[in-house]
Order: sequence, then C-alpha cells, then structure tokens
Amino acid sequence: MVEAGSIVLWSALLVLIVVNIVGNSLVCWIIRKNREMRTHLNYLIVNLAVADMMYAIFTAPVFFVKFAGVHPDGIGGLVLCKLVTGGNLSWFGAASSVVTLVAIAVERHNAVLYPFSNRGALNTFRLKVIIASSWIFSTFLNIPSFLAVRLNETANECAEHFPREWMAKAMTWLWFLLTALSTALMASLYSRVVYNLWIKGNEKDQLTQQQMVVMRVRKRVTSMVVTVSALFSTCWCASGAIYIVSYTTYASIDYNNDYLPISYITVMFNSAVNPFTYALLNRRFRRKIKMKFFSGCFSSSTVKPSAGRESCSTETTTTHFGALSLPLATKPMTRG
Repeated sequence: MVEAGSIVLWSALLVLIVVNIVGNSLVCWIIRKNREMRTHLNYLIVNLAVADMMYAIFTAPVFFVKFAGVHPDGIGGLVLCKLVTGGNLSWFGAASSVVTLVAIAVERHNAVLYPFSNRGALNTFRLKVIIASSWIFSTFLNIPSFLAVRLNETANECAEHFPREWMAKAMTWLWFLLTALSTALMASLYSRVVYNLWIKGNEKDQLTQQQMVVMRVRKRVTSMVVTVSALFSTCWCASGAIYIVSYTTYASIDYNNDYLPISYITVMFNSAVNPFTYALLNRRFRRKIKMKFFSGCFSSSTVKPSAGRESCSTETTTTHFGALSLPLATKPMTRG
C-alpha cells in the first residue's frame, strides 16, 4: 500500500478517536445529570462508554508514535511501551466492553422472558460484581501481551515479541474466539428475546393496554441493544480476521502500514458509533440531549404538553432505561 493510503487510514482513525471520546463522554454526562436515568442497566451503558473511551484514549498515543516513526527510549520509553504505545491499555478497555455487552444481553433476556422472577434480576450488588468482573477479566486476558511487549531501541519501535511464534498466534486466536463466542451467546439470547417480543408477543388481543405499553418500550430498548451488539460482532470479527490473516499470509505485506490501521479502525468505528445508536434508537436519551443543548426551544413543550402525545409529565412518573419507561403503578410487570 502506498504511503498516501496509509496517511488516509491513520487520518480516518484520528477522526474516529475524537468522535469516540466526545460521543461517549456525552453518554456518561447525560446519565449522570439526570437522576431518573441512573438505573442499573444504564450504569452498564456507562461502563461500556468508559471502556470505549479508554480504547480511544490509549489508542491515540499508538497512532502518534506509528505516524511519527519516533518512540521515546530509556526507562521512560519502556514504561510507555508497556502501558500505552504497546496497545495494552487500549485493549484493556476493549475486553471490558465485550463482557459488558454480554451482561446486557443476559439482563435483557431475563427481563423479557422472566419478568415476574427476581432470580436473574439486576440489582446493585450484581451490578457491582458485573462491572468489577469485566475489568478483572480484562486484566487477566491482557497479561500475556503485557509481558510480551518490548521496546526495541535499535529499531525505535514498541511491539510484541513472544518467545515462540505459536504464542502470538494463540493470543490472536484467543481474541477471535472471545469475539465469536460472545457473538454466538448474544445471538442465542437475543433470538429468544426477539421471538417473545415480536412473534409471540403479537397476540395483542390477550394484552391489556398497560401491557401493550410495556411491550412497546421493551421493543425499543431491545432494538437499541441488539443494534449495538450487531455492530460489535461485525466490527470485532472483521478485526480478528485481519489479525489472523496477518499471521497466516505469506505475501510481502507491511503489517504496520497495511493491517494495523485497518484493524484499529474497525474496532474504533464500533466504539465511536455506539453513542449515535443510543441517540437514534433511544427516544428518551435523544430528548435529554435536545433539552440540555436546546432548552430554550423545548421549554414550552415541557410545560404544556399536548394531550394527544407523550408528555414529559407522564414520563417523570416512570422508571427508565433510556427509552425504557415502566409505570411505577403497574402490576408486577416491574422489569422492562
């Protein structure tokens, strides 16, 4: 690939890094500033946003070092290589996002299929365990890469140097299998959720009006998390395939200029597009953004909502997970 092509790829990566940090920061800010949005499930969304931002923040130094072609040396350069420019902290956040997405899929599955049971319900204790476990798992997953990263002062580069070639391939396959197994698990869980909401749940004559409202909001939330999971699976499987090809190809290809930026771009695109998914598919999140940035334009509608439409006064009496709005005064259908 010519040098100009590499510049285009790295430039695209830089744009995605900026979009990632700004978008996911906005997600965290919106949830923090609105008390009614501080639900257990929304905190998982915050954990996902933090993991995505971590990937972007610590990918930026990798980008600058690769593009500049100069790496600090000495003890400081070695520490920088181990933690930052070697990519370890960026993939630390990426691994946590995988666990968080699976946890969201499990929660949606239990909430839709077992709405009257507390056995699989997400509570504060379980939320803390899930979040802590996501980062602990990520730590152990990245230990081999942390140990393998070396600073080659002669070549002025930071890269992984495993004692055996099969170890490098094993790590690549481990990440690919993690993505594939997570995708398979989420597909299995969401297929049951979709069946219950869109196929089995279409028997509207047997539902009360209140139950139909709950069904509609569950569909909106499910559409959002399924879209996020589908984007994750597509981008991460593509990135894993790129790494596998880089280890199996016998062609004379410059990995740093050909494979690396494309691999980073696919994962970064997934992290950067998530906030847009929330805004497009999550009506409540979208409304909060409009009210925060265009409060003057929407102040009248929040004071005098029209009778024929959803009003803000109606929504303030509900609990929320983004677009999820479950009336507090309902029957035991408390998990949405």
